[in-house]
Amino acid sequence: MARKYSTRRGFVTATGTAATVAVTGCLGGSDGGGSDGDGGSGGSDTDENGSDTSGSTTIKYLSDRGDSQQIIDQIIAEFEETHEYTVDVTYTSKGTSTDEQLQKMRAAGNPPDIVFDTAADAYRYQRDGKAAPVTETVQDGSLPDPVNVDGESYFVPTMVEPLMGWYRNDLYEENPTTWERWESEAQRLAEEEGINGYVVQSGQTNNADTSVTQTLWQNGVNVYDGPEGDIEVTLDDENNREAAVETFEWLQSMSAYAPNGSGWEWGDAIAAIQQENAAAAMSVGGLPVLTIQANRPDLVENLSPTAFPIPDGNEQEKWWAYMEGHVVWNDGEATDGARQFVDFFSSSDKFMDFLLTAPLFQLPPTEAGLESDAYTSNEIVQQNPEVMELVRDNWDAFTTVLATGEDNAPNIVAADAYSQQMFGQAADQMLVGGRSPGETVDWLADELRGLQE
Repeated sequence: MARKYSTRRGFVTATGTAATVAVTGCLGGSDGGGSDGDGGSGGSDTDENGSDTSGSTTIKYLSDRGDSQQIIDQIIAEFEETHEYTVDVTYTSKGTSTDEQLQKMRAAGNPPDIVFDTAADAYRYQRDGKAAPVTETVQDGSLPDPVNVDGESYFVPTMVEPLMGWYRNDLYEENPTTWERWESEAQRLAEEEGINGYVVQSGQTNNADTSVTQTLWQNGVNVYDGPEGDIEVTLDDENNREAAVETFEWLQSMSAYAPNGSGWEWGDAIAAIQQENAAAAMSVGGLPVLTIQANRPDLVENLSPTAFPIPDGNEQEKWWAYMEGHVVWNDGEATDGARQFVDFFSSSDKFMDFLLTAPLFQLPPTEAGLESDAYTSNEIVQQNPEVMELVRDNWDAFTTVLATGEDNAPNIVAADAYSQQMFGQAADQMLVGGRSPGETVDWLADELRGLQE
């Protein structure tokens, strides 16, 4: 029997925002603690159109991090004390991303100056001419630079959120690790314990899209190649097609020991574990335990983290890690002030407090930050060394979906495919639509090439 990690108790006893956090961004949801669209916190005086009436310059900031509002407001207050700007925050409501609100603000002629978003979205904004350079902040902070175009940086990462699975250590005798072991153990649990051993996500959701993409990476499939601006789809070429078909065959086999995950969002897969409908699910960081602890604290001690399954004999080479952070929107009215604020935010002495509103889900964007006293001294982080060990051991493998061109060049096709959840749709084509694994690979390759036109 696998040992039950006593470190899980850190999630059970945690208090404060980390215990009930409803994380967002790549997940598409937030607790909206500020305004619902026309302004919010930060102390500025605005009219009904969001225009500044106080005589000072207003920075309009659009964010889905309402759960961190208390810390964000403190950072804003400190910024306003030393800068000639006020910051007016719009938090999107729970369960929605910033995209819908962004379109509303643009249509009203009131675009934000700053958007909190993913690196993939930032690259699409840059492609469309909507992002302003933030090169100095990225370079001075020694930050990752996933959206670098012609030597200029267009995205300031504030956090890294690696994909990560969680399994029931009281049902699995050990971490199955390999495809072969996962399938045999999932079958055993279905037959002997009457519980689904795994969750196979499919459909047009971020959860399914990331999961399918990572599973392809686990089998060494290189979906793309070529330099920035001239990306080639290689999913179905002679070097990749066989491995891609094998990948979908494995997902098809695992679906026999999984609930119907078509259209499932992140919370649905977590709920399957919480309701004991599944013994394992692939998710992102510590999100499952941060969520489950609020409703099933008795279950949290029986959860252990894992990397995505990998075929026997393969090595972990690429590990999808979301990067979320700030984009300065260049058609707002306070672009220079927006640059100053995102720089201040990343260097604030409260920056780590912002990350620690969801420890082990929101990781620092740099390895130095990960090892800093401010992060490692956090109670929940200290009580969960197995998560930190997994992160440290694989830090160099973490990558964004953008870095999938030649020599890790930014890949606009991958960004667009992610925004449309093409890989999740491909899994649905097979599991719901009845395509064979080979037909699914061909369908996906055709759809990806269509994004190039």
